Amino acid sequence: MDGTAVSVTDLASRQGVNKGDVSRILPLAYLAPDIVKAILDGSQPVELTASRLKRLRHLPESWVEQRAMLGFS
Repeated sequence: MDGTAVSVTDLASRQGVNKGDVSRILPLAYLAPDIVKAILDGSQPVELTASRLKRLRHLPESWVEQRAMLGFS
């Protein structure tokens, strides 16, 4: 969180969590702001669950592609 971790392994070790968990969750930091807002408001598509988000293999960088992939378009 302070920006000093040099790798996913380092970050996981510092936080006391599994490296795989960090690798799966870290990309979610790049979700489109409106997707994050919808999730926080509870207005996301019903099929967009925490389990589904954790299992994503690839989250597109493009917010337009994210919306399409996650059921917002």
